[in-house]
Amino acid sequence: MSSNPPPTVTRTVCKTLAVLVLTGLFMLSLRFSATVAGAVDRIAGTGMWLALYRLAGANDATEQERLIVMAVALVCCLLAIGVVEVADRLISRRRSSS
Repeated sequence: MSSNPPPTVTRTVCKTLAVLVLTGLFMLSLRFSATVAGAVDRIAGTGMWLALYRLAGANDATEQERLIVMAVALVCCLLAIGVVEVADRLISRRRSSS
């Protein structure tokens, strides 16, 4: 195992910005991709989501929409974190092999 140097402030800021940008882009894909929007609609209509609506006390359409948006934002953020971490590890591996 090789010891990696501690992360720099610049690297952390760059990774944070990348996560924010990717999260926004993933969320925009809902707006511009019928496939992604359709998948979210299908998931939001499942029994699990209906139970989640009841559990969260989302009784009207506005509260249900708010819950869906929060879930989409969370999933997009987690996906962006995963993409940034994989990219960071690939870049680090490439640099260490050079």
